[in-house]
Amino acid sequence: MPLKRRFSSNFPAVTPLLILAASVCLFSVTGASASSGWSGYTGSDPVLSLAATPVEIRIDAPTPLTGNNLQLLLALSGGDGGLGDMRKKASQEFSDYLNQQVQQRFGEFFDDERVRLVDAGAALTLHTNFSVTIRQKIIDIVSGKDYDLEKGIMTAYGEFRYRVQGTALGAHALREGSVDIARLNLEARYLTRAPTDGGVVEDTTRQATERLLEDIAEEVLDQIEDVLEADALLELTRR
Repeated sequence: MPLKRRFSSNFPAVTPLLILAASVCLFSVTGASASSGWSGYTGSDPVLSLAATPVEIRIDAPTPLTGNNLQLLLALSGGDGGLGDMRKKASQEFSDYLNQQVQQRFGEFFDDERVRLVDAGAALTLHTNFSVTIRQKIIDIVSGKDYDLEKGIMTAYGEFRYRVQGTALGAHALREGSVDIARLNLEARYLTRAPTDGGVVEDTTRQATERLLEDIAEEVLDQIEDVLEADALLELTRR
């Protein structure tokens, strides 16, 4: 949903930028990322093979304004394609980034467990789903002679769900569960610096969002790694 911001009359110069930022704040992307990045154990004599389906990801996140001239952004806001394309591109990039982080961390874990990840032909199949929302909270606004500065905190919310099931047609879930991302208490600081002469806007919301996505991938794995250990998966194959 759009971010609602309140401004003091003491900061008239920064208001146009912040109003614009609010209008482009959130955009969602839904889809399944390619499974080719899964990389599990590649050595000989794996403990078992596990089929990993593409990671399903849905993200609502702020659209970074980095590198865009304020006047250009204001002009784009009146068009049909400019800002929409910008939001869609940023959201897809965040989805791809989270997918990369998940596959890297899970792949390293499965490598340690000697679990080989495959596209098909295994006794078990792993399904993963992320629904992530990143929200901004302004903690300070400074209006200076040369630039206007906004500082804030970005916080991660949402849910991760997993399901391990047999590969037979109509097989039911052998184990499933979820992780409440809000309970992980993940935050990252950001700042936006807008020159008063209409120059290039500096915005670290992208870096902050990427740090949160890295933390999400790592913390989610920490929460469920006992379920995905080789011994636990072997036990499921005996059911």
